[in-house]
Amino acid sequence: MNTKNCKEELINVTISLINENGGDVDKVTIRDITSRSGVSVGLINYHFGNKDNLIAECVQSIITGIIKSFKPNIKVDEGLSPFEAGKARIINTACEVFEFLFANPSISRVSILNDHEHYTGHTNTYYCVRGVCANIGDAIEDPLKKELVASSIVATMQSAFLRAINEKSFLGYDFTKKEDRNRYIVDLVNALMKE
Repeated sequence: MNTKNCKEELINVTISLINENGGDVDKVTIRDITSRSGVSVGLINYHFGNKDNLIAECVQSIITGIIKSFKPNIKVDEGLSPFEAGKARIINTACEVFEFLFANPSISRVSILNDHEHYTGHTNTYYCVRGVCANIGDAIEDPLKKELVASSIVATMQSAFLRAINEKSFLGYDFTKKEDRNRYIVDLVNALMKE
């Protein structure tokens, strides 16, 4: 197997194992990866440095695929001002993203932490911020303010999600309940977006 094929095989096998384990990356072992791929631990280290880097690259790939296929429910009532329509679109999208984080805690945690450690224009966090900016639309005309609001929404959601892993209640919201997660997003967007 040549170098390129070896690396692709490791990624494909690891993604399959992550999916088979319901996204729980802690259940994916180096032994499982080497056994299924027929590739030695030495080649995993050669291509990725270690198992954690391989897992991070695979999670990035999984989430990127989900982001590309993500079609949020952004129907907005007619008659709203551009500002109110933008807020409604962001709330709808952010609620769906927040639900994804809580439905997929293991891969979401890996993705967020990896993005913050290695932030570039090709991370899931970057694409999420771009999506929020697009949903803001004409609600905020100043591009810098739009970027600030979008970045703040994404970073605050990520922080709340990471804290919720260890904390049932955060600022009075019980993140084990969907209605509290949605209320948190509504309150967050309303706090950050003011005319």
